[in-house]
Amino acid sequence: MTMTAPNEERRALERNYQFMRSLIKGSSLEWVVVRTNPDCEDRAFEGINATGVAVFQPMMTEYRKHRQTKNTVVASCSMFPRYLFVGLNANAGQSCDLVRKCDGVEKILSTTLESAPHRVPMREMLRIIDTACEAEVGRKLVKGQLFSIGDKVMLVAGVGAQLVGEVRSLRQGGELARVELEAFGRTTKATVPVDKLALR
Repeated sequence: MTMTAPNEERRALERNYQFMRSLIKGSSLEWVVVRTNPDCEDRAFEGINATGVAVFQPMMTEYRKHRQTKNTVVASCSMFPRYLFVGLNANAGQSCDLVRKCDGVEKILSTTLESAPHRVPMREMLRIIDTACEAEVGRKLVKGQLFSIGDKVMLVAGVGAQLVGEVRSLRQGGELARVELEAFGRTTKATVPVDKLALR
């Protein structure tokens, strides 16, 4: 049996979240929210995935006490029990009807019974990805895949907070960003830790 070191597991999880972030930012998928039947998240996930439709289930790490041994057990559980996020590619003929037919799916969320399914904006999907990554991996997704060259950013901490600018390059595996900031009517270059930046 091959054992995986905890830090390797964390890196693998982080790569999965980086892939999801890239998929959301780089595609024209329309994201909707699916409600599953009780305790059917896995069944619905597998059914939707089998149709070729992109599906995302945010997870989080939970620490529980074992009833008999009293030892702490680490478990991965759904961040939103009974809910999945589904990305539909209209150009490929993917529709809500295709998803509704999947085993384990109860319905697709909409604001009213008569209205069209609620579309989740890209910015909200990216926020969910980052929150899930922090909850499961233990830190925010602040690698190079979070910020791309050309992204508009704002300093959120330290000297110059609230200044806006543009990412020009990424260093040290994405931990540092070289940015051009607009300050006092002129452009200033600075190297900033990515956790001090926010996308605009």
